[in-house]
Amino acid sequence: MNQQEYEFRELGPVWHLCTPGEHQCAIFRTREDFVFGMNLMALAAYSYREEVKIFTFELMSNHFHFVLACEEVALNGFFDFIYKRLKRYLANGQRGSDLNRLTFKYFNIDNLNYLQTVIAYVNRNGYLVDNSTTPFSYPWGANSFFFNRFKENINSIKLSGMSIEKQRQLFKSRNFEIDDNYEFLTEFGYISPASYCHIPLAENCYTNAHHYFNLLSRRVESFSQIARELSDSIIYTDEEIYTAVLAICNKRFDVKNPTLLGKQDKISLAKQMKYEYNASNKQIRRIIKLDEGLLSSLFPGD
Repeated sequence: MNQQEYEFRELGPVWHLCTPGEHQCAIFRTREDFVFGMNLMALAAYSYREEVKIFTFELMSNHFHFVLACEEVALNGFFDFIYKRLKRYLANGQRGSDLNRLTFKYFNIDNLNYLQTVIAYVNRNGYLVDNSTTPFSYPWGANSFFFNRFKENINSIKLSGMSIEKQRQLFKSRNFEIDDNYEFLTEFGYISPASYCHIPLAENCYTNAHHYFNLLSRRVESFSQIARELSDSIIYTDEEIYTAVLAICNKRFDVKNPTLLGKQDKISLAKQMKYEYNASNKQIRRIIKLDEGLLSSLFPGD
């Protein structure tokens, strides 16, 4: 057992907690909503600091993801803390019903390789739907703090330097408990995830920064497996899907280029792209040059 394996075992139970987004309407619709969500994560982390270690998280418009270590019994309380305060915030904006069907599910992360992949999966989730960002710049999560020492130079002040009234505005509440040493990022309007996420511990799960980046950018097949477990509508770029397609062509069809496939093999490949990688009809047409009419008959409504 190497050092990383030993440290993983010392974490105790580790989980991927998430809310389903498939039938959930938008929770975070505006920048103000996302900022509140980010500050709520800090409150939840502090309230459960003795029970839960958060490694990373990501807020999306209609769902969120966490990777955390804790006993299973703590998951309900942690989620309930977030749910109640989020529902109160939305109710104040006449949107309380937006959370009526919000539930969560969680998956045990039982080995180091899976933990490495899930952290990378969560940290790239936001950039896939926001084409103005990368996994290192998407602002609504802990992702941009991984292996990024430039984050140490962001302007910030400690919460102890802010008035109580200003803190109440941040948390939209008069009643809260928080660590005065948490760093408030003045440019972004929220508490730094580095203040409460165990990012160095998460980084130690990887051999080095190159190992992390390789997983973040190249393990499309592993991410698709996680997405299927979650029924998550993960999106891949053309480049990512094309890399996967080349590997499929070589393994299944013994060709190096999808354009060399016959019609029936292209149809089979198109189905694999659709159902395993959530490729759109346009992506399939661009990558394997399948007829538009045929695609529409195979996958109507896309």
